[in-house]
Amino acid sequence: MPEALPAAPNDRPGSSPLVGRQEALAKLTSALANQRLVTLLGPPGVGKTRLALEAAATGLFCDLTEARDEAALLLHVLHALGASAPLDASAAALSERIRSALGEMGPEAVLVLDNFEQLPPAADKLVAAWADAGPRILVTTRRRLATDAAHALVLAPLSLQRAEAGWSDAAALLAARAAFFAGRPFDTAPEREAIEQLAAGLDGLPLALELAAARLRLLSPAQLLDKLSARFRLLRRPDGSLGRSDLHESLGASFSMLGEEERGALAALSVFRGGFTLEAAEAVLGDDGAVWPLDHLQSLLDHSVLLVDDDPLEKRYRLLVCVREYAAQEGDAALLAGAARRHAQHTVEAAGKHLAADPRRLLLERENLVAVVERAAVVGADHALRAADLLTAPPCRLPYATVERYLDLALAAGGDERLRCRALVRRGTIRRFLARLDEADADLQAAAEIARAVGDRPLLAEALAGLGHNASAHAAYPETRRYLAAAAEADPDPRHEGRALVMLANSYCNEDEHDHAEALFRQALPVTRRGDEDHWHAMALLGLGVLRLEVGAVEEARSLVTEALPIFRRLASEHWEGVAIGFLARCSQERGELAQALARYAEGLVPIEKAGVRRAEAVARLHFASALLEAGMPADAAGQLRRAHGLTRSTCADHEGFVLALLAAAARMLGDEGEADRLFARAGEALGRYKRPIWRAALEVLQGGTPPADLAACSDVRLACRIAAKLPQHLAATTAPPLVVAADGSFFEAPGAGGRVPLHRRKAIRGVLRALVRHRQEKPGVAVELPLLIEAGWPGERIVVHAAADRVYAAIATLRRLGLRGVLLQQDEGYLLDPDQPIELR
Repeated sequence: MPEALPAAPNDRPGSSPLVGRQEALAKLTSALANQRLVTLLGPPGVGKTRLALEAAATGLFCDLTEARDEAALLLHVLHALGASAPLDASAAALSERIRSALGEMGPEAVLVLDNFEQLPPAADKLVAAWADAGPRILVTTRRRLATDAAHALVLAPLSLQRAEAGWSDAAALLAARAAFFAGRPFDTAPEREAIEQLAAGLDGLPLALELAAARLRLLSPAQLLDKLSARFRLLRRPDGSLGRSDLHESLGASFSMLGEEERGALAALSVFRGGFTLEAAEAVLGDDGAVWPLDHLQSLLDHSVLLVDDDPLEKRYRLLVCVREYAAQEGDAALLAGAARRHAQHTVEAAGKHLAADPRRLLLERENLVAVVERAAVVGADHALRAADLLTAPPCRLPYATVERYLDLALAAGGDERLRCRALVRRGTIRRFLARLDEADADLQAAAEIARAVGDRPLLAEALAGLGHNASAHAAYPETRRYLAAAAEADPDPRHEGRALVMLANSYCNEDEHDHAEALFRQALPVTRRGDEDHWHAMALLGLGVLRLEVGAVEEARSLVTEALPIFRRLASEHWEGVAIGFLARCSQERGELAQALARYAEGLVPIEKAGVRRAEAVARLHFASALLEAGMPADAAGQLRRAHGLTRSTCADHEGFVLALLAAAARMLGDEGEADRLFARAGEALGRYKRPIWRAALEVLQGGTPPADLAACSDVRLACRIAAKLPQHLAATTAPPLVVAADGSFFEAPGAGGRVPLHRRKAIRGVLRALVRHRQEKPGVAVELPLLIEAGWPGERIVVHAAADRVYAAIATLRRLGLRGVLLQQDEGYLLDPDQPIELR
């Protein structure tokens, strides 16, 4: 097996042609020092020639691009060595003349034979014989040499893995060459993100990156990204140092080296997306041809058009995007259609097995499932519907809006009624998460009608249970219970008992009927554990934990939610993971650990926002804001509450009154008594529409009342008492002057200083200040860690750790000296703006 060149560390974007190749260069240099014959293998455009030139900078270079047979090889090498080639000399004599010339070079010399791949295997033996003459020989090639004498190194595309505070290797090269062509850096946040996406879309291939960089004289990175579907027309502008004139020609040269059966196999394999296994390749290629599929893969690997990725369980194979698209263009339409249908059948079957046996492996097939959905017209609606259904599973880790789009595509194709019914249930659930309740109701009602018509009782029960969930989103909890009863009647299968108990318990919990809800949650725990229903068991733990928190049993609540969290993580249910983290934050808040609570609230919001679950986001922001109010940050709390308010009206209307009550408290803290009175009145009206006695008690406390004795221990009432205790003190402090900061960071006015401090010429300090202000808005009370400040002040630069830290310390010291002493605080290894300091952006 050839030795693989490792991924190289990141480089600072610049003009160097070897961005991201330092470790690879070191390994190649070491191989040349210890081996007579070294081959550098890699796909077209990966940068073999450039690396070889750097490794053998003082050696002789022989370009074999035009050599097609042994005679041409001999003449090209003789010319590179400066030796004569008599017209009447035999091939053996010419080869001996080469051996003699090589012997005169000495053992430390290096001869580079570049672009060797198109020569026949017989030429490999000639080169192996020459390596005994004395000097080192380095061969760059796309095909493996048919000799055991060569020490083979594989050069992979540049890494797409982003550094903690910088570019990926591939993006670093693209940014460097783009800056060279355009005469300016590409360092704004949108440009950096587009360049990273471009680098990924171009497979990290240096040739493609170079050609794309030339286009950035005419197009922005975002424009170039939009046109990437026409990659072969786009990537045609050559760099003078490149051996191939464009990407299409380079791929064509590799394609021409394959036999007819190999070209057909490569075209068939082009139907895969995101990699495939040997079993999948056998399913698509079939095992009835003259060549065994494994031998096809071996040959394609030997020609560097197939890549192998290590997997802890089994090897996976993939094609570069450009190779895949070229092979598809060259492939026969009938062959491709047949391959697509076999691919669809295998993909949905394999993904279904993964979901049942090892859900984590489902993520490996996500892109293949997407391809099945997008090929519905070719592979059939039923395969598309099954694939879309699998894409809704949490291990696929897709945002709900994306999953909805795939369900739309599959449903538009028609298909089996039962499969359509299941897809409608899935889409109805997702539309509820996305706060489109009317559309969700329509989908679930349609699913229920189909289920009744085809006599599918389990699907009918699932649709009715979904309608019960929707009723909860409308805060119509009695209606929720009616739907759940109808679902149980439709399909009394004991396997659904745990789900029904959890949903029923939640309906009572949301009306503050805690005793009834607790009994149901505790009944659900052994049922879900016994039925091996991991998701619903975690939901029972979480629901009971939330209930126990509400009634003041904080330690028990924390224990229950802590037990649920790893289950959600194991199931890759990111949205529920975020919800659980949010309630752990609430437990920290109840224990008086405000700093930890604020950090956890910010952490929990990330997966919730990523998934796009509007109800969960509304509740998370409501709780986050309550901690901000406790921490004495009313302006930041009001920002979170305003965002929560817009979400509650469409996802959890019964929460609106509590949001308005906290907004009123924030207004009172900020000294706006008129606004506070108005919001308190609106809160009372909103809470009057629903059965939520705890929040009504909390409202009375915030307005100066005394809580009822039977509700005084409830967490929301205790929270209201703590916030109410802060209202008079904070009101007296609201006259403190604000820190004024320009939106672009170009100046600031220190509190009470009365003059602007310009930062136009201080780019790094301006970036650090912007990062501090942005972090204060998004995660108030949480320090900005050093890597984020380094990236904000010196974006894209590769700086050793201690030097980068020194730069941050100097920037912080300068900001303090300019007027922010006492406002700019240190916390652990990071910095933050004082949470009690009002900030005004201009």
